[in-house]
Amino acid sequence: MLNILACCVAALLIAGEVARFGGSVRFVPMALDELAVAALLLWAAWRSRRDGAVWHLVGWGAFCGLSLVLLVETADHQMHGPAKAAGPAYLVILSAMFGLGAGAIGRALRLCRVHSGQQ
Repeated sequence: MLNILACCVAALLIAGEVARFGGSVRFVPMALDELAVAALLLWAAWRSRRDGAVWHLVGWGAFCGLSLVLLVETADHQMHGPAKAAGPAYLVILSAMFGLGAGAIGRALRLCRVHSGQQ
């Protein structure tokens, strides 16, 4: 289930960045962070068949870090200006993304403990 979730979230990240910056000269600097996180999530899903869920900790940790940075930046704009028109919607979506990533980290930790026999 964690592999499917990682692949779906990675596909959404890639699709969102292509939709936002596809065909723009700003694509390379502006989309690299999301594309790097998507690549980590895909790699975690690929490696987990051999190594277990440990690589999901890396991929989902990066996803949480990205979500948290975007959440803080958006909240700062909403509180101190200039406010974004869709700022409240962004805050809800970014909070949900962070919660999803934190839940995935928790699941990966439980899977790692079971795999190593610590439970």
